[in-house]
Amino acid sequence: MWQGVLVLLKQFDWQGTLKIVLASSFVSSIVTLGWNWFRDLRDMRRERRDAALDAALSLEQYARTCRLMMHKADWAYQEGVRSSGGDANGIVVPKFLFPPEIRWKWLNHKITSELREFPPTVEHANEQVRAVWEYSVPPDVCAEVETQCAKLAKQALVLARMTRKAHKAAKWIPNTADADLEKELDAFLTKREERERENRAARELALAGKWTTPANLSPVKQTPPNGG
Repeated sequence: MWQGVLVLLKQFDWQGTLKIVLASSFVSSIVTLGWNWFRDLRDMRRERRDAALDAALSLEQYARTCRLMMHKADWAYQEGVRSSGGDANGIVVPKFLFPPEIRWKWLNHKITSELREFPPTVEHANEQVRAVWEYSVPPDVCAEVETQCAKLAKQALVLARMTRKAHKAAKWIPNTADADLEKELDAFLTKREERERENRAARELALAGKWTTPANLSPVKQTPPNGG
């Protein structure tokens, strides 16, 4: 019996079987590595979309907050004009910070750089408003806040749209109240730029008139003393 078993063992193709086993193990390892890579890639893309979505939502919410402050600034401005003074207390550029839970490592480096530049931009706008506070009347402060809020809201929407698109996050579908938000901001900024150009032209014209002698007026000839 044992002799028969030994004969069978000698006749068994160990080398061929080993090749099959090794090949099967190799294929199994490749499949496992491929599946793990695909799973990690899927998880990474989901993390990127989630991080991009968090950043975009915070920017879009900030744009809404700025629009609300624009309305408050306009109301305060109108009241200041009517009362020849007014009160600009509480009329400020809203502060902005990204949510602390955003995982920046998942986002595109270039876009991350632009996003992180936004909070300092908001702080700079606040500094400009504080400078106006020192030398202007309340209606002028309100007008400056309204302008800065419009610029920041527009920039926030542009950054949010860029972030969503670059990381393939879902598009922003604004509700009815926000459907025309960007159009309103564009219209306001265009009108404000036209007004600033008109005011600048008026100031330049006034300065030119102040320092230029009209052509139809000749200098007055002064009589020397003692009739000389």
